[in-house]
Order: sequence, then structure tokens, then C-alpha cells
Amino acid sequence: MQLPGTEMHMITFGFVCIETVILFYLLLHRLARPDDKTSLLNIILIGLLILYNVTGGLLPDPALPGSFFGQASIAYATGFITPCYFPYYVYRVFGLEKMRFHAYRGVCYFLMLPYLVFIIVFGIAGDLATAKNLLILPVAYALWVIYSLLKSVRYKYGNKFSGRESTEEIAVLFLSITPWVGVPVIDFFNLGQAVEASITNIGFLLLLGLHLKRNVLQIKIEHQRLIDSESRLQNWNELLQQEVDKRTKELETMSGEVRFIESCERYHLTTREKEIAKLIRRGYTHKGIGETLFISERTVAKHTQNIFEKTRVSNRMELCHKLGM
Repeated sequence: MQLPGTEMHMITFGFVCIETVILFYLLLHRLARPDDKTSLLNIILIGLLILYNVTGGLLPDPALPGSFFGQASIAYATGFITPCYFPYYVYRVFGLEKMRFHAYRGVCYFLMLPYLVFIIVFGIAGDLATAKNLLILPVAYALWVIYSLLKSVRYKYGNKFSGRESTEEIAVLFLSITPWVGVPVIDFFNLGQAVEASITNIGFLLLLGLHLKRNVLQIKIEHQRLIDSESRLQNWNELLQQEVDKRTKELETMSGEVRFIESCERYHLTTREKEIAKLIRRGYTHKGIGETLFISERTVAKHTQNIFEKTRVSNRMELCHKLGM
């Protein structure tokens, strides 16, 4: 069943709609997290899929402007370009170092050049069926890429496939690239646009889904770390405030002692008078001062009277205020 007025199958159109929604989500994610280095890679991937589906679904169509050769060349171009992006995507997003050759050189040698040869043969022969015989080259290269993927994942995880993450990664990567091996076969035997769109889109959507899943898990981890950091920071702030209050009280005490000593010197109090003034400051009675200094209450009273006269006060409260106590 085709979309009315076009050559696009309804299944292909459905994938275009789904991927368009995903594209808008990725664009919003890019705006919200511009620091996410992989978001642009995801946008390019989903954009290439949409382009591949639209051109492959609509072209060639006699009702559209342009020659059959031009329309077919555009449709096959997107079919070559999308797989070209796959090695670079997995190299950058999944950290598969062993895919570096395919990401930067392999696709140029074994996909881009074969496409140019395909177009040349197609243009000279004027027969698409003859040019399709060259599709064996990208098929062979795709098998090489699959083998390289296995080696890359094995190298990444140190030859250990027992973990869930490594098993999940190798399975999704295998499912995402393997369908593209069958695309030339499907095209050669004219199995239909619906079959081609289904196997190619599902593979890449699985790949994108795996990355988004890991991205969400990473965001959750970062969020939990932020919560833990805020909790530790709050505790540190409380401890810091307690320490500040403690130091403030110590400084206030030290400042009071300094003011007291300076006041005693200003009013020329003797050593004994200073001792008595300090005890008065602490609230000692004449009897308590005498017992502390081993002197009589009469002597304490005499010294207290001298202190009052020197400082020109009439009671203990005024004395404390005068000496800055």
C-alpha cells in the first residue's frame, strides 16, 4: 500500500513520521544540553535515515521532475551515504577505537568510490540492472565491517563478553549493520520497498535506542552525584558555620581581654587591682575574691574603692562597662 500520489510505501512513511518525532526530540535535547558532544551525532544519524527513507521512498517517480537516471542516482546516493556514517558513529559514540580506519578511510575506499563507479556504469550502460552487479562490493565491505565490529567490541571490553553491557552492545551493533548487507540483495531481487525500509530502519533505530538508553542512565548517575554533592555541601556549610561561630566567640573573648587590659593601663591600675577587677568582671563577691587571692575582705574592699576612684565609677556595673568587660 502506497502513500496516495507517490511511490512511497506506507511502512516507509511510518518510519519517516517516527524518525521526524525523534529528530525534534533530539533537537530539543541539543538545546537543553549543548555540552553533550554526542547529541549532534545522533541528530545527523536520524537526519540521514529520514533522507534515506524520503529519497528511497519517493524516487524514482515518473511524475516527479528529473530524469530516471538523476532520480535513481539520488536515491542510491542516500543508500550509500547512510551506511558510510555508521562506522564513524559507532567509533565516536561507543568508543570503538578499532573502528578508526573504517570511520575515516574505509568508507571512502569501499563505499564512496564504488558508488562513483556505480554511477559511471549506470550512466554509460543506461541500464540500472547492469550497474546493480557492482553492489557486491559494498556487500563484501559490510561483512568486513561486521568482523571489525566484533574485534572492536572484544578489544574495548578486554575479550570479556560475560557482562550485560558488552553482550547488549555487540548484539545491537550486529543487528544494526547486518540488515545493510542484505539491502543490495533485496534491491537486486526487487523484494520491495517495505521489506528494505523495515530491516534497515529497525537496525539503526535499535542502535540509536541503545545509545539513548545509556545516555539516560548517565544523566541519572550525574543527577544522583549532584544530589550527593549538594548534601555534602550542605553539611560542610553547617560545619563551617559552627566553626565560624566558634572562632567569632573566641575573637570576641580575645577582643574583650585586649580592651580590658588597655583600660586597666589607661586608668593606671596596679597588678593587684587588675586581678580584683578581673574577678569582679566574673561576678565574684568580696568574700570570693578574698578567698581566691588569699586576702581579707577588708583589703578587697579597699582595693575595690581605689579602682572605683581611679575609673570614676560608683558600682560594679559601671566598672564593667568602663573597663570594656
